[in-house]
Amino acid sequence: MRGFSRFVIASGALAAIAGCTDSSTSPRNATPRDIAPSDAPSLDYSGPSRFAGFRSTSFTITAAGGTFEIDDLYTLTVPANAVCAPGSSYGPGTWDSPCATLQNGQSVKVTATYGFANNGPVVDFSPDIRFSPKTQVTLSTSLFASVLTTFRNYFEAYPSALRYFSIYYTPDFGTTRISDAALDPSLTTHINLKTGVVWRRIKHFSGYNQTSGAACDVEAGDPDCRPNPAPIIDSP
Repeated sequence: MRGFSRFVIASGALAAIAGCTDSSTSPRNATPRDIAPSDAPSLDYSGPSRFAGFRSTSFTITAAGGTFEIDDLYTLTVPANAVCAPGSSYGPGTWDSPCATLQNGQSVKVTATYGFANNGPVVDFSPDIRFSPKTQVTLSTSLFASVLTTFRNYFEAYPSALRYFSIYYTPDFGTTRISDAALDPSLTTHINLKTGVVWRRIKHFSGYNQTSGAACDVEAGDPDCRPNPAPIIDSP
């Protein structure tokens, strides 16, 4: 059975999202509600609430690449000459292997399935393709931009709080979060506190199966535990 490449953004705001009433419209940026006793931001949603179930959208990627909006949850940015051509090697151990990329006249139709699961926004891409390691394909979101920018000083003083905004791989639409960045630091989440954009690199669609990178408790003594790296704060 074909695997999926699913990504979820894990955030302390998710409890607030889960409390919203379902509607047929998609979410807008979260906004600060108040300040907790520790001066940490507490979150709520303004505007239309999140939608129920899952939706899908399709787009075509050519050799020229492009920027593809997935509702207002995520943005996929693909540079030119990034998509490995059909027939390229695929699977664990190949993500950093060179490949011939799409030529003029070639294209790949991609379907993104997206929504909310286990209180988090999730996106799932198909078919199985990987990207040239010479390029950097990114997945980004501005879902919590207003919170990140409004409380920029707080997050700069307490960067560990940004871990709640990391984008993880999940094989089951958010039930399990796997820290592939724990195995490959180039996949670490980045956060720009001036713009509120959260982004990370992705090397392929589908096929993740490295469970040793799963989120875990280091203090529990698990010898295979590889905690998720803290997000990198990008310079303005």
